[in-house]
Amino acid sequence: MGRISMLSATPKMATLLLVNPDSRLGAKLYPHYLGLLKSAVNLVDAGFTHSQHDMAGRIREGLEGGVRRFIIGGGDGTLSAAADVLADTDAVLGILPLGTGNTFSRGLGLPATAPKLVHLLAQGPLARYDLGVARKDSRQTMFLNSLTMGFSERLVELLTRESKNRLGHLAWIMEFRQALAATPTLTIKIGWPGGSDEYETRQLVVVNGRTIAAGITATPQSSGQDGLLEIFRLGAPSLSSIFKLGAKLLAGRLLSDSEAHYRMLPEVTIDSNPALPASIDGDIWLSPPLQCRVLPAALWVISPIHSTPSPDRWPLVAQTLGAPRVSPRQTGLPL
Repeated sequence: MGRISMLSATPKMATLLLVNPDSRLGAKLYPHYLGLLKSAVNLVDAGFTHSQHDMAGRIREGLEGGVRRFIIGGGDGTLSAAADVLADTDAVLGILPLGTGNTFSRGLGLPATAPKLVHLLAQGPLARYDLGVARKDSRQTMFLNSLTMGFSERLVELLTRESKNRLGHLAWIMEFRQALAATPTLTIKIGWPGGSDEYETRQLVVVNGRTIAAGITATPQSSGQDGLLEIFRLGAPSLSSIFKLGAKLLAGRLLSDSEAHYRMLPEVTIDSNPALPASIDGDIWLSPPLQCRVLPAALWVISPIHSTPSPDRWPLVAQTLGAPRVSPRQTGLPL
């Protein structure tokens, strides 16, 4: 399937709206956005999807039926599942941020009000965005934001839909201490063409875009358009190291600390002992060994174009059909 060459979405594009009703605001805001979108775009169908399998099937049916704009409402896990189907197609992804953290949406810098967001989705600029791919044996999945391993997996297990709906971001903070106490020390081994590294930690982070969780950025230079993954540990196993690196992460100074073991790579293999499951954009997946790589410029996204970086978003750049894909700048050298 070929790629589109236009630089902006248009109201006439055949559009499918799919919303996850189990996301924090999905069921509540669906009628409001449905009404706005009916007046703004060529909406050929709309509805709830109650599982990632259901949503993937609806998207494939839409592609076969000529739909070229898919507006997806939900959280980061919902969006990553949609991206898994839309990767390397000529369709575009539009986003209704209806989850708890909305990490990917924050990185894009989407408008905060419904009318402005719908206007963007109807005729906003298009940009190509990298996707991360995680693979184990014959199974693979895409991720828009990050793959993590360690106390984040415990945190996902502890959080309930009720607590996230009731407390929002506070739910993550309240369960953090318990998740950390329940996480063993991991011995992490990573490898890439021409190099390897090994260390102990209680949290490994692999980032595709700029934002890791909610509005937390990986580094000031992080981007969703550089063809690279960013890999680092959030400190040594000690609590003091975790808080030290966490503070530097929040302050944008993670790169300056050797304890992070920070690297930028187009692909990496990951093994750990013990082999805890990975958390991919907030959903529990499989345990190591895993292979991770980047699909550069694999996904069309409707997004505002930012001329300069800001603390909570990357400067997405519109790209035409003939634009070259970005070559990796690094091959495993720590920054």
